[in-house]
Amino acid sequence: MKKSKVWLGITLIAVAGTFIWLYGLYDLVQSVMAGRTSLSSEDSLFPLPEDTTYRMALKIDPIALTITGFSQITSRNTSGRDLNEIWLTTYPNAMRDRSGTPAPASAYYAGFSPGYLNITSVKVNDIPATCEDLGISCRIDLPQPIAKGEEVIIELEWMAKIPQAAYRFGSKDGVLLLGNFYPVLNVLDQGTWHLSSNSRFGDPFFTQSAGYMVHLRIPEAYQVVATGSILSIEAEDNGWQSLTIKADMARDFALAAAYNYRKSTLTVDKTSVVGFFAGQNQALEKEVLERAAAAIKYYNCTYGSYDRPQLVLVQAPMKGFQGMEYSGLIFLAEEALQPEYGEPRRAFLIAHEIAHQWWYDMVGNNQLEEPWLDEGLANWSARQYLKVVEYRATPGRLINRSANLQQSLSDMSDKSNYLDTAYQGGEAFWYQLEDQLGEEKVLKVLRSYLATYKFRTATTEDLRRIISQESNVPLDAFFQRWFDH
Repeated sequence: MKKSKVWLGITLIAVAGTFIWLYGLYDLVQSVMAGRTSLSSEDSLFPLPEDTTYRMALKIDPIALTITGFSQITSRNTSGRDLNEIWLTTYPNAMRDRSGTPAPASAYYAGFSPGYLNITSVKVNDIPATCEDLGISCRIDLPQPIAKGEEVIIELEWMAKIPQAAYRFGSKDGVLLLGNFYPVLNVLDQGTWHLSSNSRFGDPFFTQSAGYMVHLRIPEAYQVVATGSILSIEAEDNGWQSLTIKADMARDFALAAAYNYRKSTLTVDKTSVVGFFAGQNQALEKEVLERAAAAIKYYNCTYGSYDRPQLVLVQAPMKGFQGMEYSGLIFLAEEALQPEYGEPRRAFLIAHEIAHQWWYDMVGNNQLEEPWLDEGLANWSARQYLKVVEYRATPGRLINRSANLQQSLSDMSDKSNYLDTAYQGGEAFWYQLEDQLGEEKVLKVLRSYLATYKFRTATTEDLRRIISQESNVPLDAFFQRWFDH
């Protein structure tokens, strides 16, 4: 990368535009919750972001590859009806069996190694309940109904096994990657529970933003990076350490730990961009951080400010994905930090994953039913960054193509179909909308999209409505080409 070129572009853009052990932290979380303003007025959606907090006490044993967890999930029944059941996603169970694991065979460097999550105890509003294990879903049969508007407090004791696998949930070479590792509330909308699926490709999730307060114990030899901010680190007298981590309005909570990595930091606007890398190619790692900062600067100026104090990029021993986005945390496959990966390819990957902090983290969507919403827009946003900041040409071949963007993840036959539809087809939608409206009008649409749905979840219909409102031109024929199949 030519550093001067990137920072010249940035300059031009800037000118243009356990609660001290679990419960001890309860008061702090309550004060955060009390200070929030309502983000939505839906009366049939559960859980609502502003009403929901995850408090977790975790013990991670990197030798046994286990997580011992206690979760307290607090929310309010905003579904518009009494609740007789609550559904959770327990995604590690997707990796329990060789036949069902979404991880590619190449991820299992020492032969197949199972991963799973077992919930051993459940209480709802202090009353014992049962949780039926249904693979990557768990149904809690409530001991008594939760009335409309009533607070619900779910307490879970659980244990997760981390597989020996180079994957987004796994461990290799002393590096722990913990994405989608804890029990999380499923979304209930218009009387329907949206359940995660075990897909071998894509991101089979639909989650709401929430507050997180996490107390973590791990051997002191390990460095930890995570969603949110690490408020404190305390050494114990037995070789372990305790960390307290807090995150506001996070779409999810993820972390990585390693004992032989190094951290480096670069600040852009109000965000600390942290690299958590192996230190094998420091010049390339520096390039990655600078490019990430440049992308954040561009998206801040173009769409609206990134609302997190920190974004961490992790060099990840991970197969099956080039990059994987979480709130305030990005896993980059090890190969992407190798010279032979290629600078143009690496530039696009970083810009795409950074864009997901806007289109996935801040503006969420149902990735099971409408995967094009975040993936196509992250692709188009990355190309815009490369064009404006790094002066790289955009691919004209997408201007004349089309796709059926109504396809859900389950409608797609394989990974090739998924990439062709959600990524390439979704990106082509934005190029052709730009051809219809002009670039400035499209950017105005996206600024309105972010402002309207920040920390909420949007649908294709929501986006179509904003496009129509901001464009003031008939677009029925345009929409029909993409959606009315």
